[in-house]
Amino acid sequence: MTKSNDQQADQKHITNLTGFLKDVMRLAIYAVESGSLPEDIHMDELYRMWDTKVTQKHALSDDDVAYLQKCYLILSRQLAPTTAISLRATECKNARSSKDYMNTDAGKHVRNMWFASFIALAMIILMNFYQYIFEFNASTWATEDASLFSKATYLYSLVTTLTPFMYGAFGASIFLLRQAETQLRERTFDPRQLPEFRNRLVLGTLSGGVIVLLYSSGGITETYVKITEAALGFIGGYSIDLLFALLDRVVDALKPEEKRSTCTPVTRAPTFSRPQNRAQPTQSTQREKEEKETTPQLVPVTTKESDSVG
Repeated sequence: MTKSNDQQADQKHITNLTGFLKDVMRLAIYAVESGSLPEDIHMDELYRMWDTKVTQKHALSDDDVAYLQKCYLILSRQLAPTTAISLRATECKNARSSKDYMNTDAGKHVRNMWFASFIALAMIILMNFYQYIFEFNASTWATEDASLFSKATYLYSLVTTLTPFMYGAFGASIFLLRQAETQLRERTFDPRQLPEFRNRLVLGTLSGGVIVLLYSSGGITETYVKITEAALGFIGGYSIDLLFALLDRVVDALKPEEKRSTCTPVTRAPTFSRPQNRAQPTQSTQREKEEKETTPQLVPVTTKESDSVG
């Protein structure tokens, strides 16, 4: 029983060490490809360890493990923000076509963002189309069928309210697609950030609708709101900081005047006082000084007795 447990522990250690060696090799090969391999790292040593560990299935010495740890630390600092996890997420073994790269973690994330963008765009088109149909046939429906007109009015109000949220979702998905493009190019996509990306999509959807509701309740005319709803919803979804900045302004406007004055520190400019022991020059002294500087001074020349000729 003890021998079997020891064998399982050794096998687990070997598996973990093999994965660690693969991560170091990924970082080293990427450093070679990008031309930023540090001088302290020798590829021949890494390939020797690879042959010993992976090919021959032999154990590595303690010095080899210490060297691997040193290489991992150096490469992680050198290649940041690219990591072994991001390289593994964008790596495709035996890729024969571009479809194989879409099966990686990064490819699946990009494909999901494609679906989210097209779904949001399709919903926006359908909502705008229904709004156009209702506005074009509203007078006819009101005279012919009152119940149909009432149901269509409720649906029109619902669609008008949800349209900014769809624009927010569309803007958030465009932002995530643009961010994914940079991460794929620099190979910095980290699968551990997938919950963060999904949360960003939800925040963009909510902020796109909320910012329009807050902005349109400020006494703006109806025509102007219709023009700016789409733009505000898209901008609110693309940059959620716009919503938070607007909320901060609203909260600051609702604060009492005393709290607003106490909360915002006032910075005063430094004052410089003149020395009091210096007397201020009067107009007469200034005039005399100017005359001395402008008028030439004639000095009489006197000859000494020793220099005179008798």
